[in-house]
Amino acid sequence: MSNTAFRGVLASNIMASIALGTSRFVFVWLVGELTEWNPATAILGIIIGLPPLLLSAWAGSLADRISARTLGVSLFSASTALFAVSAVLLHAGLMTVPVAMICAFFTAIAPAMLMPLLQALVPRVVDESVLLQAVALQNLGMTGSTIGGIFLGGAVIQAFGLEAGLWLLTAASLCGVLLHRRTLIPEHVTVTARKGAIRSAAKIALRTEPLRSLLALTTVLGVVITASTLLLPEIARDVLGTRSLAASVLNVAMSLGMITTSMIVATRWQPARRGRALALAAGSAMGTGLVALGLSRVYLFTLLICLCWGLTGGIAMTMLRTLMQTHTPPELMGRVMGLASTAQNGAFPVAAAILFALVSATSVPTAMVVIGVLCSIGVWSIVFRRTIRDL
Repeated sequence: MSNTAFRGVLASNIMASIALGTSRFVFVWLVGELTEWNPATAILGIIIGLPPLLLSAWAGSLADRISARTLGVSLFSASTALFAVSAVLLHAGLMTVPVAMICAFFTAIAPAMLMPLLQALVPRVVDESVLLQAVALQNLGMTGSTIGGIFLGGAVIQAFGLEAGLWLLTAASLCGVLLHRRTLIPEHVTVTARKGAIRSAAKIALRTEPLRSLLALTTVLGVVITASTLLLPEIARDVLGTRSLAASVLNVAMSLGMITTSMIVATRWQPARRGRALALAAGSAMGTGLVALGLSRVYLFTLLICLCWGLTGGIAMTMLRTLMQTHTPPELMGRVMGLASTAQNGAFPVAAAILFALVSATSVPTAMVVIGVLCSIGVWSIVFRRTIRDL
């Protein structure tokens, strides 16, 4: 934290995480208020997930080629304008389900492109000897701001309405503009080739272990995040019978767990076998947490599940990204982080389409259980291989 450049990147990451995580909650809640047709939430998930799927790799390539300050300020400025337009449309009474879907799509573009940029900057501004701690602190900031922003969004929505939630996102993006502009980011060796740069990085990553397995695990993580983002608010409202504030508290409990373990990793605990720590944390909770959430019918029990899920998630996410950055060549860092963002956030529309089919055929809790079982199988098939365990 004594590193000025790292503090600036961390602050920018917090604002981008608020924009990404809180906007999803706001738009999911908005669509839920506009229609009682449950599959509409899954359709929204597909739409929100398209920008990360289509643009994350490109954003990572841009991070390897152009000024990080110019790119970051431009994206934060676009995010500010788009959230403000959405708030104005809601205030004018023009917000319908199709308009909400369009606004959700365009407001997701800038935050999706910011994530690979800000993640790629961490190994550029800190020494490798403290990379684990830096990643843990960045995860702490991302998780705390994403989930804390959801809580704040839920509280603001309940107190002042959905329009205030959109203005909250506008203010967070504007803060991002100011913070990122002031951050002193060191120059790096840029990639001169444009054509084929993403393809060449993808070939290297997908043909090289452990990057291939780590990217596969990141994809499963994206499915898990999609299911909790889209279905947890529906379960909280329709199964547990809560309002927006109580629903957002579930995310706060998850955040507290992640913050706790991220802080422990950042300050006190350095596992000798990071791969084994990743395998144990991800294998024990990543998919099984979804199953437990789908089966629970008691709010306090669901709250406890979210807390425990967050405790293991903080370890898994910190180890996953640290291992990925440790095994990535510096000249490919932006593009590989772009691929990781594509794998995680790009899984959103694919998982949302699967959830749409499951919710339409069964129910929201059943869909959560089924997707949890599938994620558990996927995680176990990856993390307990020697490729991961021996890292």
